[in-house]
Amino acid sequence: MMKRPIHSVWYSFSILFIMLNMTSCKKNAAEPNDAQEGYTIGFRFQEFEQHASTLGAKRATNGKNRTVANTTTQNVYEGHIYYWSFNAETLLPDIYPSTHWSITYNQGQTPDEYGIGWAYEDHAAGRALSIKGLNELIFKMPLTNVSALQELAFDVSSSGTGPKSFSLSFSQDGENYTVIEENNQFTNTNTPQAKNTFSFVLEDQLLDFSRDLYIKLMPKAGNRGSASDYNETTGTMRIDNFRVSGIADKVADANVRRVHYHVFDATTRNLMLSGADHFREGALSDFALTLPAGDYIASFVANVSNAELNIPETGDALTYFIANTFSNSKAEIFGVLDTFSVQGDMQKDIELNRYYSEIRFAFTDVGDLSEVAKLIVKREHDVNFYAPFHPTMDNPIEDSSEIVLLPQFDEANREVFFNQFIGNTPIPVPLKYTVDVYDASDELIRTFQVESEIRNNIQLLFRGKLLDAPNGQFVVRLNENWDGEKQVDFN
Repeated sequence: MMKRPIHSVWYSFSILFIMLNMTSCKKNAAEPNDAQEGYTIGFRFQEFEQHASTLGAKRATNGKNRTVANTTTQNVYEGHIYYWSFNAETLLPDIYPSTHWSITYNQGQTPDEYGIGWAYEDHAAGRALSIKGLNELIFKMPLTNVSALQELAFDVSSSGTGPKSFSLSFSQDGENYTVIEENNQFTNTNTPQAKNTFSFVLEDQLLDFSRDLYIKLMPKAGNRGSASDYNETTGTMRIDNFRVSGIADKVADANVRRVHYHVFDATTRNLMLSGADHFREGALSDFALTLPAGDYIASFVANVSNAELNIPETGDALTYFIANTFSNSKAEIFGVLDTFSVQGDMQKDIELNRYYSEIRFAFTDVGDLSEVAKLIVKREHDVNFYAPFHPTMDNPIEDSSEIVLLPQFDEANREVFFNQFIGNTPIPVPLKYTVDVYDASDELIRTFQVESEIRNNIQLLFRGKLLDAPNGQFVVRLNENWDGEKQVDFN
């Protein structure tokens, strides 16, 4: 059974370049004016690991343990390399190593219609890609850090006049295709839009993993049973849960290790280019864009965590925002806004800033805390999101998630901590948390609240007794050398 990659959340950022080939990401961008000459802008991210101070001996110890346990066999994972659920009614895949993919049909058109889809594993039955008058459908997928491909699978259906079979082939140049299976007859032809699941073995194909993989589906009339005659113009075909599985390099220490980029026209605030790329810890790679002459504002956001960020794919600067789910409490998110003018080929140095603060609790009880088995942290303040071009934007997201902490208190360790995404703001934002304390029998021992106001890049420390003080009254300390630490004591 193939497993998804699972990694710890701690990381060490050390990247100089990240290569982004913008040509393949036009789906997320305004089409460039062919009459304008394009210039290459190289971006080089300065190393910022030096700005992330050591956060205590416990973290250092954990890092040492991970190093010992990091054997060669743990450097790769087996599972889904690409997966599209289409549930968000976009072409963005749920799992992908690089955004240099594309989905096109009928000689380069971009599909944008969706119908009812089907559930797959923990993905709900939501939407499916729906195309009328399909002649060919092509998935282009870079094989970034892939060492083996095992299987291609997807669900497919059609309307009464749609195709009931298809041929499937692959290519690595987008021109010369090799047939994988010529005839793939639907098992259910009598019920319109009935689900048919197909899987294909890829491990026997001779592939160059330094090149892209193209998968082409071409519909056929097929054996129709009681279905209507095939109509190539009006027949509709649906594709869902498209996935490619294999073996790839593991993201070093997080389920998600991705850099997002959005480039806006500085005058119109229209989105010109956008996308996201996977990167590995310590990887050295180049970052290059092609843009016509003009003035631009670029947003770069790096996310190392166990969940994807909430960032719109489309829209202009006024609708752009960044949000992180509250329960994704170990997320380490860096970013920057950069304004620049393009008059020719150029290169820029970019330094990313911490978009989060660390919230720590240090408990000063004299007695034993071993009876405490679980802390549940609930957010009482407004949902945190960052809209750099529209600070007064109405809340665009819903988030009722909670943070569950499972401490192992002893004489040497009486602290817990989590990360709070804030964005980048010179004005402190209010934070308020309710903390429920449970014992090993899952019985509630105590509930207390804490609050403060902080900016991003701050260490906020609530210091006081966990069990001995019924009224809380933590003392707060801010460390602004991190850019900051804040402590709140309580009795």
